[in-house]
Amino acid sequence: MARTLIVSAFEPEIAPLRAAAGGARGVDMATVGIGAIDAGIGAARAIAAARAGRVIFVGTAGVYPRGRLTAAIGTVAVAAELHGVSTAALRGEGYLPEPVVVVARTSDGLRAALTACARAAPSRPPDTVACPLAITRSAKLGRQIVAATGATLENLEAFAVARAATAAGIEFAAVLGVANRVGPAGHREWRTHHRAASRAACRLVARFLTAAGRAT
Repeated sequence: MARTLIVSAFEPEIAPLRAAAGGARGVDMATVGIGAIDAGIGAARAIAAARAGRVIFVGTAGVYPRGRLTAAIGTVAVAAELHGVSTAALRGEGYLPEPVVVVARTSDGLRAALTACARAAPSRPPDTVACPLAITRSAKLGRQIVAATGATLENLEAFAVARAATAAGIEFAAVLGVANRVGPAGHREWRTHHRAASRAACRLVARFLTAAGRAT
């Protein structure tokens, strides 16, 4: 089995996994920093230090309201596609030069294995995740992000970690617990639910590690 590196933005989002699977063979865990810039730098350093063959980001996400299709708080998402988002570009007040990469995809095999492990928990099909630099608290801006990207979820760090994995030539996946709805009340909801959402995401990754260990 390839050495697996599991990372989160900060300790509360990975602590449940350390407790459940901290002694798993061939597994390293690390925090990489909050926000895209620190997360990208931290992920690159952690990947190099662990000599990992694959990296899984575990964390929380906000869900963009979609009426009855809105994912429930406490469910778990396995990301399929991640979009780096410039809100200035969305508003027509700026643009990104063409060489800038704004879309990353998770690895098909790793994503499928994680999705298979989600069957015993409240879960969703693979999601598209928008990753702006700042947390969205405007309902109007949230709608603009959804229109531009097709995203169902928002997270600040996953796109940057995906790019670090791509630069290292290794597999990448992201598992996110839904902690809030994107909008004016998002931060208050996140404070209430982020620990439970983190536990749910970590349980899925723990099941994956157990299944991967049995397969070796």
